[in-house]
Amino acid sequence: MVDQPPVLQPEPPKAGEHPVPLLMQPPPPPPEELHGIQTASEAIKAILGLVAIFGLAYLAGHPRVQAIEEKLRISQVMTAGLPFVLLGALAHLRQIGILSENVLWEVRPLLALGLGWIGFSIGFRFNAKMVESLPAASTRISVFTAAVPFISVLAACSLMLVWAEHWPANAIFFRDAMILATAGAMTAYSAPRLLEARGASGNTVDRITSIVELDQLAGVFGLMLVAAYFRPQGALVSWQLPGTAWLFLTIGMGATVGGVIYAALSRVEGGPEFSLLVLGSICFVSGMASFLRLSPLVVCFIVGIILVNLPGGPKDQIREALTRMERPIYLLFLLVAGSLWDARQWQGWVLMLLFVGTRLLGKWLGVVLAERRTAAGLTQEERRSLIFSPIGALSIAIVVNAQDLYPDATVSWMVTAVIGGAILTEIIVQASSRSGEITDPAPWGVS
Repeated sequence: MVDQPPVLQPEPPKAGEHPVPLLMQPPPPPPEELHGIQTASEAIKAILGLVAIFGLAYLAGHPRVQAIEEKLRISQVMTAGLPFVLLGALAHLRQIGILSENVLWEVRPLLALGLGWIGFSIGFRFNAKMVESLPAASTRISVFTAAVPFISVLAACSLMLVWAEHWPANAIFFRDAMILATAGAMTAYSAPRLLEARGASGNTVDRITSIVELDQLAGVFGLMLVAAYFRPQGALVSWQLPGTAWLFLTIGMGATVGGVIYAALSRVEGGPEFSLLVLGSICFVSGMASFLRLSPLVVCFIVGIILVNLPGGPKDQIREALTRMERPIYLLFLLVAGSLWDARQWQGWVLMLLFVGTRLLGKWLGVVLAERRTAAGLTQEERRSLIFSPIGALSIAIVVNAQDLYPDATVSWMVTAVIGGAILTEIIVQASSRSGEITDPAPWGVS
């Protein structure tokens, strides 16, 4: 009888640590090691807490609740989802224990689902007609408002990461800086919504919307390159392929599975069954991508592009299902992301200050260069919206995806930089939006 080679199993996580990605962790160690759920009362508390949190996410997506938010003028803050990030961080505290390490391991599919859902929602917006209708000026402006912040964040954060990661002994600083720069170049979809709420003209809102969409397209493409050429290392990764091969594998998987899902959805009429099939399809793709150590966000983004651009098909039904389920799933994702946030390390807060400062500087410089080089004719409100732009779910998803792919100590600093930066930026955005009113729509000159 031939002896079978031993199966390598990853080391179990210690208390408060994630030495391997959350989605690939083995069953957690005994409760006494993690200080998690130890008694029936604690289990009941965790269950009731999860029910309450899921109920809050459902209620936050209800149209009546959104109408109340509009009246109270807090809709943009809720759209950003930052209260649920903080709620997740509080629920993870040992004194509360609702989202302890044990519970997080049990609800880990929510993280992959959230990443996949965000990617699918973004990809489904990029149909061929929309791309053809984009004004040339918006494309040129987007190049400057995304590229310049990317370069500024990359340069500043690289300097700190080189020092913190003890280069050249550890040369992963460039990967981490690229992830931060990609997250910093993004603008949230709440930017045009904030303009619309303040009474901006339809042309202004449409122009900012097109710029935001192009920024997010560049962000997903950047994440795809990082995930392909900076592969995670260790016992969990058995395939050894060149980066270009992983890039084609990512694109091929998204395109192939997108075609299969398109054929399956075309055979189902609208209704609850259709919405359930959409949700199950995204879960399947996200889980498969995570198993192969690919980005669920990127693969589902490609699936969304395939579904929206193939002829015919149930596009209206998919759009309706996205509208109905997008906000609750998005908020649940931010809840889990907040519970994974370890804000105890001071390096993350220093990185946050660099991230926010260089991002604002890059946005301002990008707008100035866009005015000078493209004769874009931006209005005062458009300039303010592009400079003081909020950080949205895609930026948070990029670093959370990095936390799943690369379980290094510095990744937790990056999560603090982006989540903390999103909160600080939201305060700046709200202060900026309340400091002025919609005034003369004439474009600003650049001296």
